[in-house]
Amino acid sequence: MLIDKIKKLDSWRAPSITGDIPHGDMPGDKVEINEGHIKKANLIFPRLIKLLEEEADKGKEKIVITVCGGSGVGKSEIASILSFYLTSAGIKSYTLSGDNYPRRIPMHNDAERMRVYEEEGREGLVSYLGSDKEINFKEIEKIALDFKEGKEVLSLRRLGRSEGELWYDDVDMSDTNVLIIEWTHGNSDNYKGVDIPILLNSTPKETLEHRRARNRDGATDSPFTTMVLEIEQDMIKSQAHKAKIIVSKQGEILSYEDYTRLMESEK
Repeated sequence: MLIDKIKKLDSWRAPSITGDIPHGDMPGDKVEINEGHIKKANLIFPRLIKLLEEEADKGKEKIVITVCGGSGVGKSEIASILSFYLTSAGIKSYTLSGDNYPRRIPMHNDAERMRVYEEEGREGLVSYLGSDKEINFKEIEKIALDFKEGKEVLSLRRLGRSEGELWYDDVDMSDTNVLIIEWTHGNSDNYKGVDIPILLNSTPKETLEHRRARNRDGATDSPFTTMVLEIEQDMIKSQAHKAKIIVSKQGEILSYEDYTRLMESEK
């Protein structure tokens, strides 16, 4: 039983991370783990084990975690480390990327965002971003609920960036205890099935600075990109009260009250 596996972790110590470790299932996703990611994962993991034990005490054998937050906050890397730690401790885990489930490929979704903005303004963009119009939440919800009900094989979506790069793989979940969803919208109200939401926080300023450093999308400083990031941050903030663990960009555990004060101070 899962609860028995968790109770054996009292003396567990984090294994060293050398070379590549399994990561999320987004095709072509680059996961570059650094010491900051490891530090945050080591901070999260003991708290996560306590939360897993609480869920397993309810009789659950399959538990869904989400690692969420804004662009560039380290969701893919930290989710990968947590999954690696769990599996190393005898609690097999699988990391699913929510970015595989938009209704349009990235190129077409970017164009749709711009169209909505040009026709409906900021208000229209607020209604579109992170909504069921942009993302197939029902598909992810079905995956989460099927997993929790013990379905042994799940058909999981794979999405590239170009036309035709869309397919499904059947994944054996028969001996997997934990599903980790790493995703900006992992804590969204638009789907059900998450047991333990983990929020990796970054302020809009920190997010923009990270994108500048990566030169992501080639238009980091455009007013439109800045507006999209601001809207995403507002969305994440409105859902933050549900998070069971909140971690700051600097690697500190925050209470919800601490988080709220920090975000207010950044306005």
